[in-house]
Amino acid sequence: MRPDLRSPVASLFASLLLIACAPEDDDDVELRGVLITGGGSSGGTVFNTHVLDDQVFSELEPLGQPHIGPGLDSVSLAGNIEVLQVAEEAGELVGYDWLGFKYSGEALLGSQWIISFSSGLLEIPMILHHIDDDGAVPHYQFYHHKNAVKQPNCPEGQDGPGHARVLSGLSVDEDNGEVSEVPGLLYLACDTGATGKAADLGYYDWARSQGDLELFETAIRVLRADYCYDGDSHTKPGVELVLEDDWGIHSPSPEHADNPVEAVWGPSGLLCRGKGRLTDIACLSKRKVPECPKDTTFATYSDAVFITRLP
Repeated sequence: MRPDLRSPVASLFASLLLIACAPEDDDDVELRGVLITGGGSSGGTVFNTHVLDDQVFSELEPLGQPHIGPGLDSVSLAGNIEVLQVAEEAGELVGYDWLGFKYSGEALLGSQWIISFSSGLLEIPMILHHIDDDGAVPHYQFYHHKNAVKQPNCPEGQDGPGHARVLSGLSVDEDNGEVSEVPGLLYLACDTGATGKAADLGYYDWARSQGDLELFETAIRVLRADYCYDGDSHTKPGVELVLEDDWGIHSPSPEHADNPVEAVWGPSGLLCRGKGRLTDIACLSKRKVPECPKDTTFATYSDAVFITRLP
């Protein structure tokens, strides 16, 4: 079955070569010429890079609702128009006022968002500065002020500050890598982190179309080299990877057909293994995972959803 893709990336490439590049402080991954920047992590590729002042956060609980984690206290548009509801609709960020009028696109530019942390004990404003709507879905650039200096919420990439794609109704557990359904939650996924990358590659839309967020979870694990499906990343900037999937989003290509197989990924674990991107896949030492045959394809493993190959 072939998906009806909204992602422009899918129409450009039949197979994807992932190349990581690194500045001193950030983990960068370049996807066939599109620079995607990771953030400061203890190692490997991070889930997301969205930060507000010193607060690293990805998920926003609904506007005006009691919350423990980061939440929206208020959203104000130009002209002091107060927004009472914020949502994601078909990939687009929208707001509604008390009369039910809908605001989107340029009407949201310059809007001020008050984000509160620690149950409202800390409040930090962020501003919607720019909307990149050249692709299938808009991406949003927020900024804030830190020590009176304007800072983008998503870190700098090759072409300037990153942008966030707005995902909805999901939560990512950054301890174990699990993606779960949480209605009403907004996720600001920078195109400079693994979750945003996986979405931009088409896997968020595909998972939603199939009603199965586990497919999106597996895509994030693949990008982060999370071989043991436990949330730990086993890659770093500067590592090349060929990515293929079973749905035709990024299909196998003759150009890379003879490349050595790194791993075959199933929904809940590796189906076979080769050599890791950095070293041997040591985290699987206590679990029997066979070596991948030399001529491995999706026909070799009926449960395979991704095949990754080394350059």
